[in-house]
This record gives sequence, C-alpha cells and structure tokens, in this order.
Amino acid sequence: MLSFQTYDGSTLLLLLILTLAALTDWRRHRIPNWLTYGAFTLGLLLQYLFLHLDGVFTGLKGAGTGLLVLLPFYLTGGMGAGDVKLMAAIGSFVGPMAALTSACFALVAGGCVALYLILRSGELASLYRRYLVMITARTLVPAEPGSVARRRFPFSSAIAVGTLAYQGLIGRLEFYHLTTQVTYQLQAWGIL
Repeated sequence: MLSFQTYDGSTLLLLLILTLAALTDWRRHRIPNWLTYGAFTLGLLLQYLFLHLDGVFTGLKGAGTGLLVLLPFYLTGGMGAGDVKLMAAIGSFVGPMAALTSACFALVAGGCVALYLILRSGELASLYRRYLVMITARTLVPAEPGSVARRRFPFSSAIAVGTLAYQGLIGRLEFYHLTTQVTYQLQAWGIL
C-alpha cells in the first residue's frame, strides 16, 4: 500500500511541472513537448501506481477533459497548442473533475489578465466596437496590427493559478503527511 507521502510527492511533482511550464513559457513563449508529454506520461504512471488500471482510465479521462476544455480556444487561434497539451497533462495527474475545475479557474485567471492588459493599453472602446461589429455582422473582423488583441501572454501562468487554486481548495497543498515526516526525522536527528 502506498503511503500518504506518495500523494504529497505527486502534488510536489505537479507543482514542479507547473513551475517549469510557466518559466519556459515566460522566457520562450513556448511550452516544450518533452515537458507536456513527459508530464502526461508521469501522470498516467502515478495513476497506475495509486489506483492500478482504474487509475489509468481516470488519468486518461482527466487528460481528455483538460484537452477538450481548452481545444476550442486553440482552434480559434486564442491559445497555443502547448497550453492545451499542458492542461491535458495536468488532467492526467488530477482526474476529470479536477481538470475541468482547474481549467475553468485558469480561464477566469486568464480573462483577468486579458482584461488588465486591455485596460492598461487604453483600447477598451475600440475592442468593444470591433466585437459589436462582429456580433451584428456575424463575421470575423481581424484585429489591427499592434492591437492588444494581437498580443499574447503566457497562458501557462493562468493554468498554474487555476490548478493551484483548485488544489488549495481541496486541501492538497497542505502537505500534512510529508511535513509531519520531515519534522519527525529532523527531531530524531536532533535538529529541532
């Protein structure tokens, strides 16, 4: 039987993956495939270790959920493929319901960042007019070159915030068993 520290360890791995994805996305505006595919594989492996074959199915459902939630944004050009693959990899760790909730939190966080960028640029009125024309004419009006609507920001940060928010809500970020074991070990060595 696996100890609770293993579950804490899998949460630490998830945090490491989110951190690496956000850092590389901020620096290079890309999330490398080795990170997303590696995280997906690791998520499925951990699911197998925890729950055997049922865990693999849970991980695959979670990956599919993460993929399906963000795929429309990729298909319409509002998001990169790396972001979609990252959300699928996160889903392989956390399962379908957690992937859905984390993705929704990520979309809210990303929307807040987008609103901030729009307000900071002073282009709120022009974006409003553009979208009003698109809605009434039922046609796509491309954004002007140099417009805030053409700029991209690293959405992996929003995915990290959404995932952390959900993990925090369900208490997975407390690391109770891991910190208890570390404290016990430090006391045994006479450090504490």
